[in-house]
Parts: sequence; C-alpha cells; structure tokens
Amino acid sequence: MAYHKSSNLPSVTQVLSPFVDYSRVPEHILSMASERGSRVHAVCAANLLGVWHQPVTEEIAGYVESFRRWADLAVESVSAVEPEMEDAALGYCGHIDAILRIKGDGCESVADIKTPAVCMLTWRAQLAAYRNLAEVNGHTISRVFSLRLDKDGGRAKVDEYTGTVRADFAAFLSALNAYRYFKGD
Repeated sequence: MAYHKSSNLPSVTQVLSPFVDYSRVPEHILSMASERGSRVHAVCAANLLGVWHQPVTEEIAGYVESFRRWADLAVESVSAVEPEMEDAALGYCGHIDAILRIKGDGCESVADIKTPAVCMLTWRAQLAAYRNLAEVNGHTISRVFSLRLDKDGGRAKVDEYTGTVRADFAAFLSALNAYRYFKGD
C-alpha cells in the first residue's frame, strides 16, 4: 500500500532499506510483487476495519482467503489499522499494519502482513521498531509477528519474534544511527 508520510522523520522502511537486497530480482517482477502486496494490504486492512474494499482479483484471491481464515480464527478485536506513529525521542516513524488482540491474550499484538513465502531477517528489526512505536503511543504489546499469507489460500504462517525483541530493537537502532550518519541528519 502506498502511504503518505506526514512526518519528516525517517520511516522504519527507509531506515532498513539498505539491508534489503533485491538486486537479483528483475525490475518488472519486483514492481509486480510490490503492486500485488499493496493490493493485498488494502483488502486486509479493509477486512480488519469491516469496511468496503475493491473487488478481489484472481491474482490476490488466495492471499486474501489465507488472511480471512486466519483473522476469523485468531482475532478478538482490532485497536488500530495502518496508523502512522512516531517516536519523537528516537526520531523515527512507521506504519504498523495492525495492532490487535488475539483471542485469549490479555494484551495487544503488533501484526505485519507479508506476501513473500520466505522470511527476511530485516522483519525482526522492523517489528521490534513497530513494537516500540506502539508502546510509545500508549499500547501494551505482548506479541509481535509477521503473518505470511499463502498465495493459494492455505493456512497463514505466523512468525513470532518475541524472544529476540531486545536484540532486534538494538539492530534497528544501529541501522537508525547509521541512516542518520550517512544521510546527514
């Protein structure tokens, strides 16, 4: 999903972008994957909010079905969908896909919707940064996870990153400091 960033602070995505290497992926494939991911995110966000969305195309139908199956089974309530949050003290911002409560949990979770089949190391730092944003903005977070949707509509895979939060956040802060150093901020 294309976001309008209202803050002048660097986003989590900007900070981590030097550590994501798509150089071996042809540009047209990368562009199609990005567009597909944006459409999937838009439909999933609308689903969480209970609002109308564009018709689901065949290309994203499996991902959307995978998300709906997971959400129907797991989500008790939704606190926020795609809020832009910032941590003014640390100097960064980000868009969190969802802050929600999983059935049976006493606290909220940060969920990040993903369409790639394989996890990326940067996701851990991304989610640790999102957890901090949520907590700085008044949420009590117990879990952070990526939700890898199945392209054929099968069961979504939950990759929880709770045990490594301190190390993952330290990695993000290192990237943030490097970003500022090299960008002159």
